[in-house]
Parts: sequence; C-alpha cells; structure tokens
Amino acid sequence: MHNLAYHNQRVKQSRRDLLGINENPDLEKLIHIPDWIGEGIYRCRVSYKEEIEKIEFFEYHFKHPKTIQFVEDTSITYPYKYEDRSQFQQVLAQNPKTDDVFILHNSYLTDATFANIAFFDGQDWLTPDTPLLKGTKRQYLLDNKILKEATIKVEDLEHFKKLSLINAMRDLNIVYDFTIHINHLVIHGNH
Repeated sequence: MHNLAYHNQRVKQSRRDLLGINENPDLEKLIHIPDWIGEGIYRCRVSYKEEIEKIEFFEYHFKHPKTIQFVEDTSITYPYKYEDRSQFQQVLAQNPKTDDVFILHNSYLTDATFANIAFFDGQDWLTPDTPLLKGTKRQYLLDNKILKEATIKVEDLEHFKKLSLINAMRDLNIVYDFTIHINHLVIHGNH
C-alpha cells in the first residue's frame, strides 16, 4: 500500500470538516489485504462516515485517453473524496465523443474526471493551483518538490510539451504527448 500517511490525513481532515470528529483511524491497522489478491495492481476503497463502514479491493486498469474535451462548468466542485461521482459521470455523458474532460473554472484548469493533471514545460512539472480535489498523490509530489503549483489557464497549454494524469494509482510515470485543438486535446501515445 502506498502513501498511507496521505490517505490517513485525508480521512482525518474529511471527518473533522464534515462530521466534527477529531479521531484519526490508522488505515495501516484497519486494511488487511485479502488472500485472493494476486499479481497486478489493485485499488483499495475505504468507505466511512463516523466509523469505517467498508473496505473493498478492485483490480485497477489504466485508462489512456485519446481525446480530452475542455468543459467550462463552475458548478462542479469536489473538495472531498466522495463515493458519489455523479457530477463527473454527468459531464462525461454530456460529452460522449471524448474519453475524458478537463473541467475549467473561468478558463482556469482544475482536474480531469478521474485525476489531477500535470504538465511539463521542458523544465518543470506543473499542476493547476485550482484543483477540484487536492489528491494524495498530487500532495506527495508537491511535498517532495517533484511537482509545482501554478496558475494554468486553457490558453497556457501551448507552452507545455507533455501531460500526465495523476491519482493515487498513477504517478508521473505515464506521460502523454498532445496536440491542442480549439476545445480539446488529442493525445498521442504514452511513455
């Protein structure tokens, strides 16, 4: 299991902010990897309110988008990691000809529907300072000075050479080349 300290911090902050609970469950003690887990990459989902309600494991499959649409929608917010992802499912359903979307707030880049985003300018990896969710992997990369926050508007994308979609399961090890079009990106392979 990776970055448990960051996941523990997320649980602590979410429970404090949303439920007024100051206790911090230790995920390392609560999560037991089932015997049926074999080779491969698995995602662990911990569902909780006042108490831990459920711990589930799922095989993880990497998505590699071919197109990413820009969608301006300031009504989409996601300050906490919720199981309810209907606002992301809805925006994807409204844009059926794309593999994913970058959600914009007044032309400022926030996130994709399943990941934080990072861009390489030839020297540094930068991530928007206006994310919908301050992801655990994003925070780890910021804390370790691998990633820097920056104000990034959609018109700034012409200054970047590469793109990475980061989340708890994805590091900066999956990198895409891209071409900018009027309202979307076309992805050219990954390395």
